Amino acid sequence: MRIPRAATPFILLTGAVVFVLALAGGAVPLEGGLWHALFFPGPGRDILVDLRLPRVLLGGAVGALLATAGAGLQGLFRNPLADPYLLGVSGGAALGSVIGLLLGFAQPPAAVAGAVLSLGAVLVLARGDGWGGAPAATLMVLAGAALHAFTSSILAFILSQTRRQEGLGLLFWLLGSLEAPSYARLLPLLGLTALVLGGLFALAPTLNLLSLGDDPARSLGLDPTRVRWGFLLLTAAATGLAVTLNGVVPFVGLVVPHAARLLAGYDHRRVLPLSAFLGAGLVVAADWIGRTARAPEEIPVGVVTALVGAPFFLILLRRERNKLG
Repeated sequence: MRIPRAATPFILLTGAVVFVLALAGGAVPLEGGLWHALFFPGPGRDILVDLRLPRVLLGGAVGALLATAGAGLQGLFRNPLADPYLLGVSGGAALGSVIGLLLGFAQPPAAVAGAVLSLGAVLVLARGDGWGGAPAATLMVLAGAALHAFTSSILAFILSQTRRQEGLGLLFWLLGSLEAPSYARLLPLLGLTALVLGGLFALAPTLNLLSLGDDPARSLGLDPTRVRWGFLLLTAAATGLAVTLNGVVPFVGLVVPHAARLLAGYDHRRVLPLSAFLGAGLVVAADWIGRTARAPEEIPVGVVTALVGAPFFLILLRRERNKLG
């Protein structure tokens, strides 16, 4: 199934509406409205440029990274339940990021290292015979759940040993809290986001070939093992970077790729970019809901995505059970 031409403008228009709503909505109304804040100096423009725009860009980057990573993992393992959160990769990245923060290391490398180790652990737990076939969907989820419980217990211990105010800040971040960063911090992270996404998009054609099986891929000159590990490292980097930006945001990598495949079919050259676009829109929309639903109080974006994603996960799990008979 391909995106009908008539649907493309609708998808783009929906994305633009979400972007505008996220800029215009918040606990503090923009003086004179959005357009006045865009073109005239004043408090409204300060709020828009210094707080809301960085937050929207941050949310878009997080959503694009997680959704693309999820689409890649689902295509790589031919597993509809593969998701950075469900596989425990997000939890491992969060643990690595927190340990790096407490020890004075840079957060992005620490988070990526945690994501890589977690993904490797899941693969070992779910399948110990190398690349001889995709791990069973339920087995991967069980391995991810065990790993998530392990990393969560360590994080809980670390939080219990920190000062109250510092611990509350870490907890709010772990729930997926979009804090408006300075442009000096945001722009380099957006550059890294573009590099990681570009790498994943570049591997989309080889992911299509791998879906045919290892033997056909080898006959076309590909080394399946090398390509898989390269793709896994990029998905781990995407997850680690997303966690660095915003903490743990569950189920984006599960829900969005399914929507992208419904619209674009199974060609990863279309699925991965569309997943990035839809994922960015989902996280930005979830953040807007979290900011406006109980204003001036905020609901962490991770809580909103969990409310959407958990029922979807149960539906997928039921479908997988029915396939098994």
